[in-house]
Amino acid sequence: MMKQLKNNFIRVLGFALFFGLCIFMVSGVEAKAADTDPKLNLESCDVTVDGIYRLRVYNLDGRSVIFRSSDTSIVTVSNTGKLVGRNCGDAVVTALVIENGSVVSTLQCDVHIGPAAVSIRFTSKKLVLKEGTAKRIYPLVIPKNTVEKPIYWSDDTSIATISSAGTVRAQSIGSVDVHGMIDNGDSDVCRVIVLSADDYEDYRIGRRSLEELLSDMSNTDAQESNTITEEAVTTAPDQGIVTPTPTVTPVANVATAPVAGK
Repeated sequence: MMKQLKNNFIRVLGFALFFGLCIFMVSGVEAKAADTDPKLNLESCDVTVDGIYRLRVYNLDGRSVIFRSSDTSIVTVSNTGKLVGRNCGDAVVTALVIENGSVVSTLQCDVHIGPAAVSIRFTSKKLVLKEGTAKRIYPLVIPKNTVEKPIYWSDDTSIATISSAGTVRAQSIGSVDVHGMIDNGDSDVCRVIVLSADDYEDYRIGRRSLEELLSDMSNTDAQESNTITEEAVTTAPDQGIVTPTPTVTPVANVATAPVAGK
């Protein structure tokens, strides 16, 4: 009886493993097919009025595409997928994938058209961070319903970096300016000050003022600069300076010169 139960258990286990392997193989094939199916680079996007964006279809494998807009008064689309914002509003752009004269795939992108930004201002001109931490800054971009995203950069990424979303990451002790700019050229600056863990704690609890800490940082930088300069002078190679030998013009021996008339 026990032997029969054991054989039945092994048989059931074998069937379970077999079917599990089949399901795994089928899932792998479906996933591979999904990776090679045509797809858009975005399923939704924001575009400013008069702004331009390019839609792309991947995995075409020689098939053609026809683009269509659900509302051309809001957004138009060319045969190459170039979107142009016309007026504020929402529309759907459809990409029809054609093969042998038939539609084999329909792809859609939700498009929101909004106003362009006219100004940008950081709500705080100064950001104090502890080394190794990060914080996102939120500039005031006018108008508030703009869909435009500012671009950011740091003057010294070894001290602090800033991401495309406005997240500032403190890399090393020091101070640096980070900038935000919009398409019309308007920009603003925020000063980022990165402190050590001990200095940041002193600043946080009010034991030391930021001015004191910055003064210490400035003095430290000056000392390091002087040290580097002294080392450079000490280790400067001998230039082999040679003192020039003066040129002597020979003079006639007057004592031995013959006297006229003798």
